[in-house]
Amino acid sequence: MNCYEWLKRKFQQSELVIGMGGSLRDAMISEIMANAGFDFLWIDMEHTSLSIEACDAHVTALRGTETAAWVRVPSSDPVLIKPIVDLNPAGIIVPQIRNTEEAARAVAACRYPPHGVRGFGPRRGIRYGSMDSQNYLKRSEEDPLVILQIEHIEAVNQIDAILDTPGIGSICFGPNDLSGSMGLMGQTSHPRVMEAIDRVIETCKRRKVLCGTSIGYSPELVRQWVGKGINWIQSSADWLVLQESASLIAKDLRSIRRV
Repeated sequence: MNCYEWLKRKFQQSELVIGMGGSLRDAMISEIMANAGFDFLWIDMEHTSLSIEACDAHVTALRGTETAAWVRVPSSDPVLIKPIVDLNPAGIIVPQIRNTEEAARAVAACRYPPHGVRGFGPRRGIRYGSMDSQNYLKRSEEDPLVILQIEHIEAVNQIDAILDTPGIGSICFGPNDLSGSMGLMGQTSHPRVMEAIDRVIETCKRRKVLCGTSIGYSPELVRQWVGKGINWIQSSADWLVLQESASLIAKDLRSIRRV
């Protein structure tokens, strides 16, 4: 069973799917996160300097594990998405979706005609020629999972119309950018921001569309979002985990006095 099918089964069984953010270049990060037990690694190509070669190394490192590669692309531009989707990640995350046109563009970039505009040139996807092309094309109608990020109040106000877009695999909200679009930058717990997020979550529930989020880690924060009924959560990131752990060790070592 591949990662896409494994996650699909978890979603069907209403299990919370958990992930870690990946920003560092070394693919050993992916191996560590897979061994740690995460369901997916959110490989970020929007806010980092990760090259497509580094992204490819992460996707490769996760193959054969039970941790799926989800790649956040820089934008909904089909030209930028094309080489990334051909790396054969289990999920493509498209940021800053504001309206139905951008939603349709993002989905189309990840699907072959007649469902989209993706150019045909798979390698890893067809297992380098060992998979029948027709079987591959059939599977590609829902693989990779297309995840659209709702990060602007304009998108919140059009969420029902956006969810009418065929082919959406999941919605993901971004609390920080959403708060900024409402003139409340950084105030992610402001009642107006929370009201907007709750609207997205409730609409996804009603429409039976998967909904997740990417947030910092704290047990209380995770319980809060799980209590709202989200299906998946990406919490913290490789660089932050490394910094926090290293800081704790350094602080502890400096507290030890010589005899």
